Amino acid sequence: MAPEMDFMSKFITSHRVPEDARKHFASLEWTNKHLTNPLYTAIPTFSRVLKESGEDYFFSRTISSPSTIPHLVTMQLKDFPFPDESPRGTLKMENSHTKVTEVPENPDCIMLLTLGRPGLDGHPSVIHGGMACAILDEMMGLCVMLHHQHISGPRDSLFTVKLDVTYRAPVPTPNDVLVRCWLVGREGRKWLSRGQIVNKDGLVMTEAEGLWVLTKRQEKL
Repeated sequence: MAPEMDFMSKFITSHRVPEDARKHFASLEWTNKHLTNPLYTAIPTFSRVLKESGEDYFFSRTISSPSTIPHLVTMQLKDFPFPDESPRGTLKMENSHTKVTEVPENPDCIMLLTLGRPGLDGHPSVIHGGMACAILDEMMGLCVMLHHQHISGPRDSLFTVKLDVTYRAPVPTPNDVLVRCWLVGREGRKWLSRGQIVNKDGLVMTEAEGLWVLTKRQEKL
């Protein structure tokens, strides 16, 4: 296999889950239940590591502080699903703003986040709506990346082309929240994912459905 192949597996094996984040979520009963769920394994979060190119500066530096998001742990299903490609023309966004999206019994990925303050606030002690959108965009995109790594070939650039967000309840700060994400399907270079930000009681505060597209691969000269 060429050196550029399976970039996500290489990242996961060469980085560690931050111990301070693991200890924080282990200290809370409701987050520890997720952290110790035998169906999932904790992995380092791709966007929390700054790349030499400057990629991921926002999540690894700008909002990685005591007043923003000091702790973040990503977990993926150990028995990670790899669905077949959807038939042409069947991959469509169907987000309903009138009812909460039905969630798989075991979403592909779950993320535990500590939301600090006042760095994320829009209203006092309430996260800015754009920040909730950014969290879902990043976490749902990571879910897509975890699926994409098992398709043979070098890493492609992944871009969000559409994100439909529904704000159902204020997200308070400071707070610990759960983000759950899952892949709906893929069609060619298009990937459809869904995600939710929920509190310790399972209340869905923000949810989204998004479409990602992989750039066309260019041959090296």
